[in-house]
Amino acid sequence: MAEIVIVDDMNWDQEVLRSDIPVLVDNWADWCGPCTLMEPELEALANEQEGRLKVVALNADDCPELSHDACAVELLPTCVLFVKGEPVARIEGYHKKDEVMWEIEAYLPRRPEPAPSAKE
Repeated sequence: MAEIVIVDDMNWDQEVLRSDIPVLVDNWADWCGPCTLMEPELEALANEQEGRLKVVALNADDCPELSHDACAVELLPTCVLFVKGEPVARIEGYHKKDEVMWEIEAYLPRRPEPAPSAKE
């Protein structure tokens, strides 16, 4: 089961900028109702895409510089997809898991092909 890591100034570089796989940064706040509604959607996405996508959470109130400067957030919730340390896609407002996936699928590594089954 994939774990959504909380990122801040201390682990931003390691968790987001240096990640080997794309990272979806969920910018949220405690007071944001749509953020709370979106949390289970992102947890499900993290589990379904484990190994292809890392989902992290950034509290915009606790880390306003990262949220504003690195993610260019103007409203919450906002998810920003980083690939090789660069922001490549943005999803603003509440979205269901499948809608988020539709927006970011093109940036994710391909799924490995299933091994051919042995015929008897």
